[in-house]
Order: sequence, then C-alpha cells, then structure tokens
Amino acid sequence: MTLPLSPHQHIAHIGAGAGYYTAMLAELTGASGHVTAIELDPTLAERARANLAAWPQVKVISGDGGNALAERFDRIYVNFGVAAPAASWIEHLKPSGKLLFALGASYPSVRAKFPRHAARGAAFLIDRMIKGLAARWLYPAYFVCAEGSLAGDAEAEVALFQAFERGGIEFVRSLRWNETTDPMRCWYWTPQWSLAYEPLEAE
Repeated sequence: MTLPLSPHQHIAHIGAGAGYYTAMLAELTGASGHVTAIELDPTLAERARANLAAWPQVKVISGDGGNALAERFDRIYVNFGVAAPAASWIEHLKPSGKLLFALGASYPSVRAKFPRHAARGAAFLIDRMIKGLAARWLYPAYFVCAEGSLAGDAEAEVALFQAFERGGIEFVRSLRWNETTDPMRCWYWTPQWSLAYEPLEAE
C-alpha cells in the first residue's frame, strides 16, 4: 500500500475482508480519524465488525463497494482489482483527496469463473487536483477481481488486458473522467474515462 495518511482524515476501505488492513488504516489515522469499511460478503463483514470492535472510529458496512459510499472521503483504498474505477469513488473523493485502486484483468478464457485473479494488473494513485485527476502508476498488483456491480463486462476486460500487453503504463499521468480525450494519447481509452499520457495543466 502506498497511500499517504494523516490523523483526522476520513478513509474509505473498500473490500475490507475480515478487517486486517482496516485496523492498520485506523491506527494510522488515529482516534481522531474515521474509517468506513465496506465488504460485499455479509459473513466477512460480520467478522470484520467483531475483529474491529476495539477501534470505535471504524464503521463496517455490508454492501457493494461500487455504490455503498454515502459521503465524501479524504482517502479511498480499494482492496481488489477492477476493470474500471467506480463513478462513486471519483464522485466521493474530496478536493486534494487520494484514491488508491488496482486495475486488473484476468485471462479472457476464465471470464466466467469466480473467484478470478488478475493475470495483468497495476496499482494506481489518483490525486484530485483543482484542474482534474492526476494519475500515477505505482507497481504491479495482482488482486482478486471484483464481483457485484464492479465486475464489469467481458469486452472492457479484454480491452484492458490488451492495453497491459502493449505496455507503456508507467507513462500515464492523468485520469480523464467524462471528458473528450484523444485515444492516441492514452494508454487506455473508453468513452467515459481514460488513462492519458498527458499531465494536467499547471495549476
């Protein structure tokens, strides 16, 4: 994990599992911070509540990480691979907030299998700036692939797999969200969002 944290911050941990990394986030933000942990599996969410009872600043929600956020956060940390960031993550990121998530694509031949693990994957750090969303590749990341609303469709996952195969991910500088972007200037392009080589304009 490479996500700068400070006391007092409100953190969303999506894909909390049994709460191990949630406890680490709670320790790093301290008693004055708040951590909202979201877990899709109800059994794991209940286990996380029990495991995290010693941290009163933690709230555990059993729900889909793609649409369970109801407030804005200083930091959002996602613990699984997706073929696209959720709109909710972008919309609920405060000014100067940071989002850490992993793009991941399984081999196309195993699309129908669950659970799936990413055959190609990378962690990205997204910074909400005044003029947009800066993006930085951090390291290879091979998480389990998302389920629920974040599982995405087969066509998008194949396109992402092909982008990984082409290379160049380390040159990404910005995430373009709902804006016109030249596909030739992007590592990965869709009509809704893209990872572009061009940095944001100077602020």
